[in-house]
Amino acid sequence: MRHLSKYYKLGLLGMLALALIAIFIVLKPEQSSVTKIMQGQIKSAHFVDSTPLHDEIYAAQPINVTINFDFDLAEGSKITVTNAEGQDFSEGLVLVEDNSTALKKVLKPGMPDGDYTIRYSACWFDKSCHDGQFMFKLDASLQATYKDMRGKTEITMDMENNAFAEKNILISPGTKVTWVNQDGAIHFVNTESHPEHTYFPEQNSRQLKKGDTYSTTFTTPGQYNYHCSAHASTMTASLIVAEN
Repeated sequence: MRHLSKYYKLGLLGMLALALIAIFIVLKPEQSSVTKIMQGQIKSAHFVDSTPLHDEIYAAQPINVTINFDFDLAEGSKITVTNAEGQDFSEGLVLVEDNSTALKKVLKPGMPDGDYTIRYSACWFDKSCHDGQFMFKLDASLQATYKDMRGKTEITMDMENNAFAEKNILISPGTKVTWVNQDGAIHFVNTESHPEHTYFPEQNSRQLKKGDTYSTTFTTPGQYNYHCSAHASTMTASLIVAEN
């Protein structure tokens, strides 16, 4: 009986330990509700992705910074975009877009080469705000890899063999670009990032069957990365609107 009592007590202690673990798991805050630091990037609660992406290198400045979340945003959110000298190149109000799940801040023209730090505060309707941070770099020398098509008012871009005919192009402000699907497969023209497509929504097409076209006119100088969302990992391209 003494041995039975001993094992009975051990069993009770084991059950108590399991109960305490279960309570801890239930009461433990969700990982997404706290700030996380990964590879130098600080991700706020509910962060999904951004344009530019963390550590991405651009050949020309982006026209804006767009940050996507999986939670409804409220007014009061903030974004700054500073270089190594501390100059802030963000401009105007923070816009809340894409059914209140994306923050956007327009950037001032004339950003020089170098590293940029994006700091943001994303606010929810419960009036709580969560801070985050990431970086990107500008390197204009990369424009040497872009085909110069400036001076044209209209450009046709074929989509064939699951690729854009020209991967990287330079165009002038006001140029109309028309994409034509030459493949039997369905393609799309979608702005970054995938699958949110929030950076420059005017560049988002419907599905394009063989022979279908889609056009966008680009007026604001800057870099526009895009892709086919049906082949997002391989069918990518970029265009730069350049004044000179």
